[in-house]
Amino acid sequence: MSSGAPRFPDAALEWLVGERTDRHVLTLGPGAGLPRKLARRGQHVWCIVDDDHDLNPRPDLPELQYVVARPESLPFEPCQFDVVLAHQILHKLAPGLVLGEFARVLKPGGWVGASYLVRDDSVPWVRRLVAVMRTVDPNAMSADVGASAIQTLISSKYFPRHEQRDFRIWVPVTRQELIAMAASQPRVAALPELGRDRLLTAVGAIYDGASAGSELRLPYQLSCYRAYVDHDELTTPIVLSDDALIIPL
Repeated sequence: MSSGAPRFPDAALEWLVGERTDRHVLTLGPGAGLPRKLARRGQHVWCIVDDDHDLNPRPDLPELQYVVARPESLPFEPCQFDVVLAHQILHKLAPGLVLGEFARVLKPGGWVGASYLVRDDSVPWVRRLVAVMRTVDPNAMSADVGASAIQTLISSKYFPRHEQRDFRIWVPVTRQELIAMAASQPRVAALPELGRDRLLTAVGAIYDGASAGSELRLPYQLSCYRAYVDHDELTTPIVLSDDALIIPL
């Protein structure tokens, strides 16, 4: 969409995993950029991938290891990691399974570092763009991806305490790139030619009115959370009631 995709700020990554550079970090999420950046900082990183086609060993980064697994069934002993880093992926996982797995593999005092990058619609010209796009698709440019997954994490019995910090990111976007972004939306592409041309003309007019002859910057917000594990929920014995049915095996 833009000539420069949003870059994950170093300050945000440091906040998510902490200032120490010798932590054991388990990473989940799209792309290899964050695991590699962590490994270059000296962190010991295990990166979960879907299948062996995603394996891409880096001889120059011995601290980075790839593991084929599902996040809901992690192939690790308990209490192995200081941080589980989950960027832009929690909403794709089964919370009833994965949160217990995160808690199991985290060391006491460890945490889940979860993050989502969303467009910031508080800027007036972006709000106008969203309004134009929604004349074609009421769900266009929705910015709430991951919200329910984050809420499930921070309300989980395994993670009773959390912190949040937001980071603003600005990405330069040209007039042509903004129009191309709008044109690439499925509902826009399916419009008759005349309707599509009208909508893209409106998008160009929004850019012209906001840019005043200079390049615009598309605003994003990176919302970061640290949810701290509580192992009491994993170790508390189950107390059966007097009328419970016990089936010996």
